[in-house]
Amino acid sequence: MRDSIWNRTLPAKSRVALLSSDPLPATADIAIIGAGLVGLCTALSLSRRGVSRLVIIDRTCVCGESTGSSAGGLWPAHECLSFASPEIVRRAAAQHAGLRAQFPCDYVSSGLLELLADEDAARAAERADRTLAAGFEAELLADAELAEREPRLRHRGPALHFPGDGSIHPLKLASGIAAWLRRRGACMCLGEEVRDVSSDGPVITTGAGRISVGKVVFAAGAWTPLLTRMLGWSPPIRPLRGTLIATDGQPAETLRNVVIGRHFYYWQLASGPLAGGGSEEDVGFREGLDDAVVGAIRQEWGGLFPSLREVKFTSAWTGFRPHCADMHPAVGPVPGQADMFVSAGHFRKGILLAPLSGELLADQVLEGASPEWARAFRPDRFPAAVVRR
Repeated sequence: MRDSIWNRTLPAKSRVALLSSDPLPATADIAIIGAGLVGLCTALSLSRRGVSRLVIIDRTCVCGESTGSSAGGLWPAHECLSFASPEIVRRAAAQHAGLRAQFPCDYVSSGLLELLADEDAARAAERADRTLAAGFEAELLADAELAEREPRLRHRGPALHFPGDGSIHPLKLASGIAAWLRRRGACMCLGEEVRDVSSDGPVITTGAGRISVGKVVFAAGAWTPLLTRMLGWSPPIRPLRGTLIATDGQPAETLRNVVIGRHFYYWQLASGPLAGGGSEEDVGFREGLDDAVVGAIRQEWGGLFPSLREVKFTSAWTGFRPHCADMHPAVGPVPGQADMFVSAGHFRKGILLAPLSGELLADQVLEGASPEWARAFRPDRFPAAVVRR
């Protein structure tokens, strides 16, 4: 588990739910490879519909990679125009509201401010109108209004304000889901590297042995193409490393909103720490912190919040976001394969889209249903090709 602020603020009991592993069973109805929030929500949707023999396999732990390294951002209004249809985000927001009602996750509906240059004001006003038309709140702020919304911020220019956006504690949400799944009989097989996946069966081979399953779901984030290429399909999903830094606890409402600056974003956790970052580093799966990136985050932070310039950041971490070439995830059947499915490539929107992706995947696995509104998510937009194993 990465040393993120989420890990540092996680109760010990919740940590047990993320780290406890079960023996690999010999058989299962459905195996999900990947125990991030996308994989957990897929398991949740399948279990709610009566699938009892579920196994989740991960090479680290529950939410040990992208989810546990994320910013916990829940920004439906800010993101609603970035999809093929606003209906996708409306459905995603409704699904997430139901999930949060069942599983406590330190949800903070703080609002979000996207800072703009003066010359962007006209285009931003149009964007606010389109966001309102899509069913979400948005307004253009400047000067006194902006200072009232975020008193510590120093910014010359307008800002778009999305009052309904906010953040969650992703590991608290994940621990609740994992515990619920275990009570329903699901197996969490952690620390298990998948070495081979065969469509003949299907059969999954790990370091602990082989498991025969009815269906397989690939939900391994940026690592997904490394697995699906075993089946001759390699979607254009690649890792982009993101860096985040955080402080220890700070007074409530030190920051009142999520603030998106020119390069990075900043927010305050429900438990007090301030955090910021969100770089996009195209370095493959290279681990480690880049001092120049950390310095750039701190420099922008100090410029936007001069009174907080000397605050001490006590943790820093990175994670690999699964970037898909067309900025939409792939959710559905693996092209050219029976009984093989995928849910990956969510990039920055995995927290928001995970519950919706879980429901969509369950529809397709159990009923073969693929609604028209989700057409942009279809994996077969990236055709299967001959790929050497």
